[in-house]
Amino acid sequence: MRRIELILQELEKSAGNTGLSTQEIAESLGLTRANVSSDLNQLVAEGRATKEIGKPVLYFPLVKVAQLEKFSFDNPSLQMMIEQARAAILYPPKGLNMLFYGETGVGKSMFANLIYEYACSVKKTTKHYPFIHFNCSDYANNPQLLMGQLFGVAKNAYTGATEEKKGLIEEANGGMLFLDEIHRLPPEGQEMFFTFIDRGLYRRLGESNSESSAEVQILAATTEAPESALLKTFQRRIPMVIKIPNLLERTIEERASLITLFFNQEADRLGIPIKVSQNSMRALLSYNCPNNIGQLKNDIQLACAKVYADFIVAHKKELIIHSPELPTHVLNGLYLQVETRDIWTKLSQLHGKYLTFNGTNKVKLLQENKPVQSVYQLIDSTSQEMQHLEINQEALAKIIDTNIEEYFQQFSTVIDKPVDFQQLKNIVPVSVLEASQLMLELSEKLLKTKISTKVKHALVVHIYTTYTRVRSGEHLENTKLAEIKKKHPEAFKVALECVVLLNASLDIDIPMDEAGFIAMFFVYNEEEPSAKQKFVRVIIMTHGASTATSMSTLVNSLLGVQHAIGINMQIDESPATVMARLKTFLIESNTKEDCLFLVDMGSLNNISNEIQKELAIRCRTLPLVSTLHVLEATRKAVMGHSLDEIYRDTKQVSLYLQPYAEKEPSFIRHSEQKTVILTICLTGEGTAKLMKNILEKKIQFQEDYIQILPITLLHAESIEEHIKKLQQQYTIICVVTSLTVETDLPQFHLYDLFQTNTIARIQEIVDIELSYATIGETLKEDLKYVDSDTIVQDTKLFIQTVADTMEINLNVKVVFGSIFHISCLIDRLISGAALEPFPEKTSFQTLYQQEYQTLQQLVKPLEEKYSILIPEDEICYLLSLFIHHNG
Repeated sequence: MRRIELILQELEKSAGNTGLSTQEIAESLGLTRANVSSDLNQLVAEGRATKEIGKPVLYFPLVKVAQLEKFSFDNPSLQMMIEQARAAILYPPKGLNMLFYGETGVGKSMFANLIYEYACSVKKTTKHYPFIHFNCSDYANNPQLLMGQLFGVAKNAYTGATEEKKGLIEEANGGMLFLDEIHRLPPEGQEMFFTFIDRGLYRRLGESNSESSAEVQILAATTEAPESALLKTFQRRIPMVIKIPNLLERTIEERASLITLFFNQEADRLGIPIKVSQNSMRALLSYNCPNNIGQLKNDIQLACAKVYADFIVAHKKELIIHSPELPTHVLNGLYLQVETRDIWTKLSQLHGKYLTFNGTNKVKLLQENKPVQSVYQLIDSTSQEMQHLEINQEALAKIIDTNIEEYFQQFSTVIDKPVDFQQLKNIVPVSVLEASQLMLELSEKLLKTKISTKVKHALVVHIYTTYTRVRSGEHLENTKLAEIKKKHPEAFKVALECVVLLNASLDIDIPMDEAGFIAMFFVYNEEEPSAKQKFVRVIIMTHGASTATSMSTLVNSLLGVQHAIGINMQIDESPATVMARLKTFLIESNTKEDCLFLVDMGSLNNISNEIQKELAIRCRTLPLVSTLHVLEATRKAVMGHSLDEIYRDTKQVSLYLQPYAEKEPSFIRHSEQKTVILTICLTGEGTAKLMKNILEKKIQFQEDYIQILPITLLHAESIEEHIKKLQQQYTIICVVTSLTVETDLPQFHLYDLFQTNTIARIQEIVDIELSYATIGETLKEDLKYVDSDTIVQDTKLFIQTVADTMEINLNVKVVFGSIFHISCLIDRLISGAALEPFPEKTSFQTLYQQEYQTLQQLVKPLEEKYSILIPEDEICYLLSLFIHHNG
């Protein structure tokens, strides 16, 4: 959790009616007072907290924005869009106009309403603050009537106009006007908006001499790509453009959150709790929903309406939705094998057979994977639900077969670790555990192969459930027994031997059907993941003569594979031509695997939907691609990860948005961490303490910021592992050792401490760290639109990434100068201030073409985080700064 969110959480928990001071929060959370003060002021500016002037100043949480906060928490893939919208609302003096675009049903209207509610909270105005919603498509065939609706009608403007009529702009004065389907607004209508957006003035239909004024923030929405549906002059007047992803691009947890929301809404509307079966939830989480959130909501409403009719007519006591009562296309979700394993194993078992929605509760549909569920429980839970309903037996058998298939597949891909039989004693009786161990030893001997850890674990639990079932006299028929015997005779033969051994060891009579289940464990153990798995294809598509292929070539070379595919798009090439080339490539290469498209901008953002519809290939798209994104996506793809996993992890690759990233450069200081120099000894702490004493005498440092930590190598783990653990607690700036250790940190030997140049180098490292710790405070007064501590951290990481990628060595003065320059540049770009042109830009870009293109890619995470576009002239200034001060 980010620091600012921790502070807000502390406010909400402890402020009460008396409020909290900066000092109280700092002491409670163990943070510095300066950081807490900065974040509290940012929370006030964002409208998420209020302050009461006095001695001391007291802060209170603003409860009114809880709905948007909850929406942001439940929809992590929309957090960047929410931050953009917040910035547009708060932008001085009156906010920025916004355009939302996305497919039909993605939730543009819902998003607009949430933004309006947020604006109401933060504007803190006593004036009327209206929200007017207008769908331009309602009058698309009558431009004059459309103009009259928006701008109003003057008296006698046309026959029958006997009096003046207010337009929507006048009604929205002082608030917001939400124009849905704005692409249906004709060009002349868009042009009429220019004057209003620029000057706040407009004319009613029929007026020629007089003008009216209004203060309105425009929210617009479209299902079309803005560049093709709107005039360029109109687009320029709406600076904040926000793309809302479709349901397929959202995480499964977000889909579960939406399902919870819609069921609670229906329960609230009906005034009756709604119970939903596990299989119904599985279908709703899995089925193909091409019309996005709107269709999901309609399908849930249809299911509720159907069972409510039965509830009324048949005088039933409860309103229960079973899977056969879902629409057919939703029920088909039970047959889908793509991603169902992840969904079905995450589906919460805490609620028993049904999940209950009563209009107010927060049902947690998904949870982290639990220990292996019995195959019998899977079969029972499905067959019992279907038994009393009119469902075709063939369909039931298909559902059960799918359940069993998914159940066994979960054991086929796992990293092996030894089985902890001691841990299994907590859930499995010793007699069953010992018999299972004998069975596993016999199986490995007869099969002449090692059984994976996960399969062993699952088999032990499975044998226990079999033992319990047989002892209680229950029998379950294996409908695929004959097929298993025929397809896997060797595995079945070994399974029969296992049944004989278990019967003798446990004094029970296990039926032959059980041998079929045991054989399936062996079958899935034998299958290699690579033989079963189709690896996700990673395809890079960017504008430029060689940008995409350069990234794919570099990443393939780094990883030693030929997996990433680059497709270049010429600047003047039409989207239709590129799409045709892509389709031809996919067809000719006989692509059936899932695809992840990594694109840069524009029309390329929409390719996955068309490919999915026309070629039936499941795919997703990530914009603003960089080499780091391609590297992460390709690495995960060749490891066999699913499309959704790769999409999620690649989306989070930007280290600027990941303050706790796994490979974060060690020089970045966290306020929560102490900065230390490690002194390491092989045999004990004596020598380590001696090195500590030498350093304390020879270098100058402030103990408030930097400490010297002596440690010993006498640990069960390796020193490398121990250092990695310490890096989770401390920011380590260098290491002094009695013997060399494997680490990327700056390292000095004991005898180096007696060399003047070594002490000077350590002193330099310390001085740099101290400067980093205070640079944010120095910039605070000069930066108006960004948080100084945050921008300094982001800029440091950017400079380090540039140095590593371009293989240049920047001295300390250049690094600090760059931090100041880039921080102020971003602040000026957000403010809209004019920038200086770069002299002889074209010739400079030609001379350093490769370096320029690289830097263009590296600045994209900064652009994305701060919602800016760094001009070509400024990229040239940065490149000049870096290359002319290399070394």
